[in-house]
Amino acid sequence: MKKKTAVIYTRVSTEEQANKGKSLEVQMDSCKKWARENDYQIVSIFKDKGKSATTLTGRYSLQEAIIYCQENKVDVLLVLDTDRLARNPSDHFSIKTALAKNNTRIVAVNQLMIDGSIEGALIETIMAGVNAFQSQINGRKTSKSLEKKLKDGWWPGWAPLGYVNVNKGTKDKPHRIIEIDPERHSLITELFRLYSTGNYSVDELVDLMHEKGLRSRNNKMVYRSTMYNILKNPFYIGLMRFKGQVCKGKHKPLTTSEIFEACQRVTQRHNRNACRRRKYQWLLSGFVYCHKCSTRLYCSWQQEKKSAYYHGNVRNGCKHYIPVGELEEKVAQQFKKIQFSEEFTQKIIEKGKELISQSRENREKETHDLRNAVKKLEARRNILEDNLLDQTISKEAFKRKHDEIALEIQNLENEIATIENQRGFDVDIISEILGMTKNIYQTFTNANFKAKRHYLSIFFEKLEVEDRRIAKVTYAPLFKHLLKTEGNYRLRPNWLPGLDSNQRP
Repeated sequence: MKKKTAVIYTRVSTEEQANKGKSLEVQMDSCKKWARENDYQIVSIFKDKGKSATTLTGRYSLQEAIIYCQENKVDVLLVLDTDRLARNPSDHFSIKTALAKNNTRIVAVNQLMIDGSIEGALIETIMAGVNAFQSQINGRKTSKSLEKKLKDGWWPGWAPLGYVNVNKGTKDKPHRIIEIDPERHSLITELFRLYSTGNYSVDELVDLMHEKGLRSRNNKMVYRSTMYNILKNPFYIGLMRFKGQVCKGKHKPLTTSEIFEACQRVTQRHNRNACRRRKYQWLLSGFVYCHKCSTRLYCSWQQEKKSAYYHGNVRNGCKHYIPVGELEEKVAQQFKKIQFSEEFTQKIIEKGKELISQSRENREKETHDLRNAVKKLEARRNILEDNLLDQTISKEAFKRKHDEIALEIQNLENEIATIENQRGFDVDIISEILGMTKNIYQTFTNANFKAKRHYLSIFFEKLEVEDRRIAKVTYAPLFKHLLKTEGNYRLRPNWLPGLDSNQRP
């Protein structure tokens, strides 16, 4: 006679893993004991570790157990209690129906009153409802516990990148807090600083920070979506956002409020410009148009020819078909038509010197004041340490005050670092402006892709193409405004022959 078969399914949620009363081993032992006593052969065992029963999503072992029972016509699916399968009635009876199609029944070894009788069906329905109720109660308790932890100033979930979860309590009485990750925190601080300059896109920082050594907890590259979420997360300035609320945390910030706000402004500016990384990037997209039909020229990669071309909309009868390099060089040549007078260039140099001098004075004053503030805090910390040694202050009060002072010092040092870093940015900006006034064409040619797009937006609003040449140029509003000051600065375009009045701004 063929022996009856059974499959065991066990599950624990994250919270239940520490509960020895329902550990995976306890569940498995109880199910094996029932199988031996009732003459069933265990043919397979499935485990879901750290999974909630409130949903079927992500419980892959349960799904595999159901499929195994269906394919092998297993007699029973063994569980310790019905709440191991599901904590809501709809899921419970969905599982039961799926198993019943191949005559597999569910046996809860701690609830043997649930059988095929009418009374058993009633009890099963009641237990499914009780499981759902218990799940809701546990959810409410968990929610209250998380809210309390949040009010106490500690993040109730997994630490964001740059921080780590640490247990400052014991195994029996854990006290989990967030501390700075010694390996990653400086890289996160650097990430915010670089992005706040506006010189880098998120896509560029993905590659740059990977080169600097930033990795996820799985030692993989930190991708765009994660990087973007980091830059938007106020957790890094000491604030915790949870269920629509914002609370001040006790963890140490990794950047300053000023840098964080600068990052948000950079993000808004990038979003308005709709700059995204694509497989192919076309320099003149959005700038070049057909002179006859005024429609935008597009760019496509021709796989057969291994080349890219700017082309018009064929449906509109536009027959432009220009190699990328040819059209981009013709547009670059437009910069040779613009030259600034010596007088205007000299004014730029003088203004640059004035701005750098003023910026230097402001920096020195700000850093001096901040360093004095740091010294005062360090003096307070020394007094606090002396009080602890003299036993005039409790350990709890010392730790609280000491942490507060350390946090203030960290914030001030971040501000000092931000001010010092700005020194290089000021010089870079002035150098770039001087390069443009001396030789715009050369500056444009030597620039990277992003900078070239920026220069195009400064000078040109639209470039119209006809017969593989630039037929008409419409200059950008900012450049038009500069040209109106020609009388003051003697700023003049170096017009090439053949340009009509429509091409002049």
